[in-house]
Amino acid sequence: MDSKMSPELGEAVSFGGGYIPPELGEALSFGGGYSLLVKGEPGTGKTMLAFEILNKFGGKKAFYLSSRVSLPAIYGQFPWVKERVDSGDITVVDATKLFISARAFPRPRSFSDLLEAKLVEAEAEAEQPATLVFDSWEGVTSEEKKERVDALEAAIMDMIRHYATEYKMNLILISERTEITPLDYLVDGIVELSRITVDYRRARELLLKKLRGVPIRQYKYGFTLDGGRFSAFAPFERRKVDKPRRVEVVPNTPTHISTGVVEIDRILGGGLSRGSSALVEYGDDLSLLGYHSIVAHMVINNIQQGIHVVKIPSSGWDERRLRKGILPFVKEEDYLKYLTVFEIRKEQEKEERENVKVLPGISLSEDFQVFTDFISQLTPPVMAIIGLDWLEYQYRIKAGGLEEALETFAYWIMDLMAAGNIGVFSVPCGSALGVGLGHMMTNRFNLTVLDRSVLFYCNRPDTKLHCLENVITEDTLKLQLTPFV
Repeated sequence: MDSKMSPELGEAVSFGGGYIPPELGEALSFGGGYSLLVKGEPGTGKTMLAFEILNKFGGKKAFYLSSRVSLPAIYGQFPWVKERVDSGDITVVDATKLFISARAFPRPRSFSDLLEAKLVEAEAEAEQPATLVFDSWEGVTSEEKKERVDALEAAIMDMIRHYATEYKMNLILISERTEITPLDYLVDGIVELSRITVDYRRARELLLKKLRGVPIRQYKYGFTLDGGRFSAFAPFERRKVDKPRRVEVVPNTPTHISTGVVEIDRILGGGLSRGSSALVEYGDDLSLLGYHSIVAHMVINNIQQGIHVVKIPSSGWDERRLRKGILPFVKEEDYLKYLTVFEIRKEQEKEERENVKVLPGISLSEDFQVFTDFISQLTPPVMAIIGLDWLEYQYRIKAGGLEEALETFAYWIMDLMAAGNIGVFSVPCGSALGVGLGHMMTNRFNLTVLDRSVLFYCNRPDTKLHCLENVITEDTLKLQLTPFV
């Protein structure tokens, strides 16, 4: 899918299955030529980012010069690049034997002659500026004495600026030198890629260190190399419920109830097994939005398949708010039939709502008995979803009722297993109830935030990091996971 979303909204630029930060796309779209230095240790994804830039901005004047990797190796690692080369969209030059000698200083003739020949060859092509990737910059100067490298780099950059003016060329320089060098001051922009860890799991991060002429609204982005393509993660997008959209049904099985998210089901071996329980721990407000998106898909998917859902909302939520988030995606009669919401409040409302039950909030043991008795009257499997933060507040569990609450839930979890029902608990990270319940759960999900993107991973079963994203089109809504690779 080739598209470009508004940079003002902080959204990523999409192209050919990958994404790049909008600030970077803005810099390379100026049309007057731009020099970008891509830095990072070996294996951080610099070459993949370079190819994605070529794919988007190169047009028919895209050149990739490799001074360290042979063409067969490139095509073996990036089969899609070979297809683009065969179609004439990208020109790949094997420069592994190219050497810029100091004897050519200050005008390194072999490099300039090769570059100029290729650019002139494409002079009459597309209106987009030529984009040249040199991978890696160290290949130009690797055999020079240290005292001459800086001067040689400056001379080559002078030459590059000449071509940038004449050919409106974007120049992408790949470097494995992460320290500051004189080259950093000569280029227009600097991007640095790195590997990081989140809760002992590997992730990747892109840092926008400098982009001359472009406001940097967000200076860090998580990214993945999944499927052999560079893809940055955009800020988490809220679910849009402004109009009805289609949410595809993910079928339940005789042994599992689907979460409504294909990738989560795959992680769990088919979904939430009947009789199981799951604890979802979230961090700040953004990861809480991710949790509510997961719950919405669980509810929608079950309603569409005639499965009863009984819910005690998290704090700040009630049936009215749930209704706004669910009704655009299911029939109202099914919503009222299959979703029952228990609200905890002391005062009754003047106008009763058909699918709302009220708990007075005086005693957890008494109220929870009403909740579980209602579930026992429904045909299994039933999915019960409970916001533990609301229970902690309403029943003052932190003030001395923790042991009683844990005992209550422990017995109910055994009842869930016997009946073949599903229990889903949500809790902020570090919650007293969450810590106590953690070892009782069949599954444990975690939601956290990296650079305004929501990350999802499991401690039970143990999984790698994934980025959680709402994929919203005019007609459909889907929640998907993309692994960090």
